[in-house]
Amino acid sequence: MNIKAIIFDLDGTLLDTGRGIVKCVASTLSQMGLAVPNEEVCKSFVGPPLKKRFLEIFEADEKTADDFVKLFREEYAKGDIFLADRYPEMDECLAGLHKHFPLAVATNKREDLAVRLLEKFEMNQYFDAICGSDAASTITKEQIVASAAKRLDVAYENCLMVGDSANDAEAAERLGMPFVGVTYGYGIKKNSDLINLSLVGLVESVMEILTVTDQY
Repeated sequence: MNIKAIIFDLDGTLLDTGRGIVKCVASTLSQMGLAVPNEEVCKSFVGPPLKKRFLEIFEADEKTADDFVKLFREEYAKGDIFLADRYPEMDECLAGLHKHFPLAVATNKREDLAVRLLEKFEMNQYFDAICGSDAASTITKEQIVASAAKRLDVAYENCLMVGDSANDAEAAERLGMPFVGVTYGYGIKKNSDLINLSLVGLVESVMEILTVTDQY
């Protein structure tokens, strides 16, 4: 492989955003008069497209799902977005990588919210592009990752995608992009979680990302 750029997922990869998302999912469902599931189910909203995850859990129509996404984003932007925690050594990792590679973010978060969050944590300085979803949440993760590669002006096969979910891995796979899975996030915990998908490897800690990229 000839890696020339690195693209990161955000939720569960760059920042632990679980606290804010879980809180906002619960309050949004409550406002809509829907039953609030347990914390583990609420945590499953971290990372995947909100509408897709909502429809997987609730027997609801498209309009109700769209209403959930709209209300969630309105509430999330009021302050829950900043209920996030740094992963240890993430700044050191990004600073080290950015000396050698252009970096981008590809997230299912609405793009303006992703920018606000990374600015709040002063992490935007490491990224040459921050790509997210549109207001209607109609863009797929594959399209977002593709947009990040294009904004970096690097071919898909020369980008390395780093993420914590099968959704991230599948997007990379469809684009012919190598993938590293992080097990400290919310989705991927072992190799079998990515069965039949190509990947460079799994890492258990932030600084291991540097180790994987050292050879490139």
